[in-house]
Amino acid sequence: MARALHHFSRFACRLAPGATDACGYIERGFSKVIRTILCALVGWAAFAAHAHAADPFPRLGGIFISDPRNYEDASYQEAISKLDLAIMSVYPGWEQEHGTTMEAVAKRIKTLNPDIRIFLYFIPESRKLPMNGGWADLGTKLDGQRWWGYQSGGSGTKVLSDFGNETYVVNLTNFAPADSSGKRSNQWIAQYAVDKLIASTPSVDGLFTDNMFWKPRVNADWNRDGQADSQDDTAVQKYYREGNRTYLNALKALMPGKLQIANIADWGKAASTITEYDQLLPGGVMENVVGKSYSVESWAGWPALLNHYRKSMQALAPPKLGMFSQSGEPSDYQSMRYGLATSLLDDAYYAFHDLDGFSGVPWFDEFDVSLGQATTAPPTAAWQNGVWRRDFEGGIALVNPKGNGAKEITLEKDYRKISGNQDRAVNNGETVRKVTLRDRDGIILLRMQRRPRAPSGVRINPQG
Repeated sequence: MARALHHFSRFACRLAPGATDACGYIERGFSKVIRTILCALVGWAAFAAHAHAADPFPRLGGIFISDPRNYEDASYQEAISKLDLAIMSVYPGWEQEHGTTMEAVAKRIKTLNPDIRIFLYFIPESRKLPMNGGWADLGTKLDGQRWWGYQSGGSGTKVLSDFGNETYVVNLTNFAPADSSGKRSNQWIAQYAVDKLIASTPSVDGLFTDNMFWKPRVNADWNRDGQADSQDDTAVQKYYREGNRTYLNALKALMPGKLQIANIADWGKAASTITEYDQLLPGGVMENVVGKSYSVESWAGWPALLNHYRKSMQALAPPKLGMFSQSGEPSDYQSMRYGLATSLLDDAYYAFHDLDGFSGVPWFDEFDVSLGQATTAPPTAAWQNGVWRRDFEGGIALVNPKGNGAKEITLEKDYRKISGNQDRAVNNGETVRKVTLRDRDGIILLRMQRRPRAPSGVRINPQG
């Protein structure tokens, strides 16, 4: 009951423009259960009138596409409902195996949190063979129309995806031949995805497309002229993106009132060209930018991560539902704080996933805090001793980048540490004026008195 009340209070307070200050005062005076009840009451009047108001920080997201995909589990639904944005994955036949419908699942999650956005997973870029069960009709179409990526021409040897494992690339370029209805692969597959996934689940908010790369990952005869095309050829990269753009535009036309987001993991790379994608999508996932050996933070460092993050967010159209995705051990609280605080330097939704895969909802003390809205723009330079800072109505986020060494910073006034149940050496509720951050660390500190929201177009001095 306490968890449900807390979630509702967070939701209600973010919807009431005048309630955020009251929620901040309530937080200081009561036990967690009592303050969640009172905060919920403060926001109740705005509950129906301000649906999908700007989500407060930290904005939370999650990707839940790994087996067993047991979305019928009420506790899993409740855990997912605490987030602001969720990506889920079903397949033809999932409903019969799990004894429910995805529509029923989405409805219950939205009963718990009407403001959550739910997207269903689909991948058109490549497919594992053989395609059996509910996807067999897609395989039949790809075979019949010869819409695979081939080594040469429009038939023969299919090109293996860089993911391997009997997964082959699909030719989504505008060079793929049209079928008898006049649709090319990118148009037909868009219709297929909507028919298979969206038509029967009106309660979801849209579709998530995986592997929306800025260039092909493999060489194939993408333009069907009898010769393999290099993935590094700029002309090939351009018509690869143009084909994906056709697919995304087809989806948009087929889903009026819905949103579409995609995996944009490589858009932020320094070498990427994303002209054809710019402002095309209202959201995208920066998958595993922290936590894996291949993460940009791992091999290129924190400044490259921040640039990657900024470039990705700038490419998105409003409402800019970017997701900053991190993988790690749930017990590694320092790494989580580092990733979360980095995500707070811009406006993305933060998603933490266990190294084992995209399932479950790890929860941290920091997720129970409502920072409200940002009162300063995403920073463009370090604030003090190489430590970066961003200000919010309810507190501040500090990041000490990897390689900066341990740093002590002095604050302009007293702040309060989160009072939590994890990593009590850090989240101990103390009032502080100085804070020491270890290398590759971050922290959220709360204001002693919640700051009022700045008027539109006015930035509040972060030292105030």
